[in-house]
Amino acid sequence: MSADESIGNRLREKRRLRGWTQEELAHAADVSLQVVKKIEQGGSARLETLHQLARALGVVTLTFVGPSSPEPRDDDHDAAVLSEIRAAINPPIGLHGTPIYGTADYDDLDLARLNKAVLSMTRAYHSDRYDDLAGILPALVRSAHHHVGGLPERSRHDALRTRANIVGLTGRYLIQIRAHDLALTALHASLRDALEIDDTPLAAAAISGQAHAMLRQGRFAEVERLCADAAQSLEPRMSEASPDQLAAWGWMLLRASAAAARNNRPEEARDYHGMAAAAAAPIHGEHQTVDAKTFGTLTVQMKQAENALVGGDPAMALELSAGLQRGDDLTDEEWDRHLLDVARAHSQTNDPDRAIDVLLDLRGRNPQWLRYQQMARDTFREVLKSSSRALSDDRRLLADHLGVYE
Repeated sequence: MSADESIGNRLREKRRLRGWTQEELAHAADVSLQVVKKIEQGGSARLETLHQLARALGVVTLTFVGPSSPEPRDDDHDAAVLSEIRAAINPPIGLHGTPIYGTADYDDLDLARLNKAVLSMTRAYHSDRYDDLAGILPALVRSAHHHVGGLPERSRHDALRTRANIVGLTGRYLIQIRAHDLALTALHASLRDALEIDDTPLAAAAISGQAHAMLRQGRFAEVERLCADAAQSLEPRMSEASPDQLAAWGWMLLRASAAAARNNRPEEARDYHGMAAAAAAPIHGEHQTVDAKTFGTLTVQMKQAENALVGGDPAMALELSAGLQRGDDLTDEEWDRHLLDVARAHSQTNDPDRAIDVLLDLRGRNPQWLRYQQMARDTFREVLKSSSRALSDDRRLLADHLGVYE
């Protein structure tokens, strides 16, 4: 029996235990009858669809996610494009058990110069200049390896921190371009360096990055366990906690909440979110973390709206987002991700024109970032399905940019 057939059998079993027909399940889950029939007959479905079905049936999403071998496919262009960054992050290991990193961009070691380059690339990342990152990050990673191996022992601590920052940044970039397994390899390396130098905020950033990648892979139960365990270890004494400590703890709770919400565990998601709100309360504004993210009350409120959307209540998501105002201390990435939630909520509350307006605004301000966002494509497809009219010039522009023509 294939994995898809097994999923279909589990769905049929849960539906019959509720005493529902296929039509009743389709209505409760807000999917088409043909989708339910297709899955029960052994067809595949996207994770989001399985989440909707699980929510309707009152079971965790992972009830309908089973192991399977991927379908055979041709080698894609991305494999060649990422070859340089893959060689830097995941180098070959020789007979002596040591990695073969290749050559650095320059022979002289200058940690201060390397740190300036890392700062420049961090700014490029948060400005969503992904083409700049793709060309420079492999050289920076190789240079970091050479600095760790070539500097004297008294400088090793600083060199390890620099390498942890570089490979952590590389991991976050790889998440954005959907190279999730390679991103996890980079983030594991960042975590090892951070732990070796006992840098807790940097280690927490690497774990948060892992959670982000794993959420994209549908590994909800693992993310919840990982982040709940980390949050328990990181929980500070509130009366004397620093903003760095509160932010590290708070992000673990937000990641755990996101995982629980996506796995149809709304009560647990609310509990984690409530603790994250408590972590944010003492912080004035949005505090920048070591990985140049932010954490504060606004971040927590945006994630509450995201959980409402994931939980099937787009009207509540819009209500929660209505009063939010972006401050100067919030990154483009976090605010634009929230705007994608707003666009999706408009689409799901039968307001396609406002959804398109949000997407067009994002395309105008942040085109490189937008074209990598699966939610943008999903939202645009929803708009297309809900409208029978011909594409306007604006919608055709979006279709071309997002690669959506169906």
